[in-house]
Amino acid sequence: MLIRHNTALLERAVDLVVKQAAIPTLQAEAAAYDKIARANAFRRMMTGGSIAVAAVGIGFGAALFFGQEHKLPPAIDTTLTEKRDDRIPTTETVPQDRKAERTKAADPDVTPKPETTTPTPAPKQPDVITADFNKFLTREIDWQGSHWSLVSGHHFNDEHDATWDHAWCYTRRLVNGVDVNADLVNRPSPTARPQAPVSPATTLASVGLNDASALELGSKCVWLDKGTFSASDYEAPAGRAEMANKLVAQDGWDAMGFDLPSMPLWNVSFDQCQTQCEGDNRCSAITYDKKHSACFMKGDASVLVKDPDATMAAKQAVAGKLQYSSLVFYKNTVVVGDSYSNVPSAYADCVMACAADQKCLGFNFDSPNKMCSMLDHVDSLSLFKGVASGSKTAGN
Repeated sequence: MLIRHNTALLERAVDLVVKQAAIPTLQAEAAAYDKIARANAFRRMMTGGSIAVAAVGIGFGAALFFGQEHKLPPAIDTTLTEKRDDRIPTTETVPQDRKAERTKAADPDVTPKPETTTPTPAPKQPDVITADFNKFLTREIDWQGSHWSLVSGHHFNDEHDATWDHAWCYTRRLVNGVDVNADLVNRPSPTARPQAPVSPATTLASVGLNDASALELGSKCVWLDKGTFSASDYEAPAGRAEMANKLVAQDGWDAMGFDLPSMPLWNVSFDQCQTQCEGDNRCSAITYDKKHSACFMKGDASVLVKDPDATMAAKQAVAGKLQYSSLVFYKNTVVVGDSYSNVPSAYADCVMACAADQKCLGFNFDSPNKMCSMLDHVDSLSLFKGVASGSKTAGN
């Protein structure tokens, strides 16, 4: 027998059980969709708020930077936004300055107090002072047959000084290819008595000056304070008088000519001869004859000749102008050659004349007759009694 059961009721029961089992899953899906919707709404609201705050900040910063008043954009009125159940409610705190703007918008008659900005003082720049500098004046003159450049320097402690601190004057000459500075005048202060001459006598002599001519030339210097001085207005620098009287000795040389009256002094030492000259204002140089202990004090000196038995010494005033001759001397000998000059003369004058003349290559001095003969060509030597002679070595 075939029995059929009616399963419709059972099927409906099973379907009901399945649907009841799916209810929690559906509820969870609904809750998840609701959370996602709320998060999206909150993100959109925060993004809009950030953009608004940034716009307000940019506008307020630009107003401060350019010193101009700008109205801030109107605040977003949250009361006009429709509140929905699927969005998270927000609470907004309005700043004081925005409240003031809202008040102004609400009441046009209310005038806000203008903001006062205190300007920041610029940093003080340090004062720049030029210190320790010199100013120069130059004068070009023709004097005693030569051209001279006189340079006057003035030292200032700084640029605010009303006048200079100390000053000086010098001249410059080219001597044998060497640029020589000769200091003429020193002014320790604008009110002090000027000092001159300043350079040693040897330096002055190298540029063609002595103490007297240096004083005269120094009186022609120009100064910033328009000061003028004569040679008698200067005082000698400290210690210069003592140094000027000191003798500088050279052994093996004889200073020719310019003997003072009553020379020589016999039976004296070289030190005694030197001391005697340093204490006598007339004496500028000495020649000491070592063989005979004789002292020859001289009023001047110009030409030195070789002599192993002699020692010469000179004061600074003449030491710089001495000329060293290459003449070699002979006794009772005549130099044979071509003579171009024959004049009466003393022996020393004959020697100096030949030494100073580039044309002269030798000389003969006739002692009995006091005659000087100078030659521009020398052939040989020959014995001849009573003649003192000399010839220049090759190269002079």
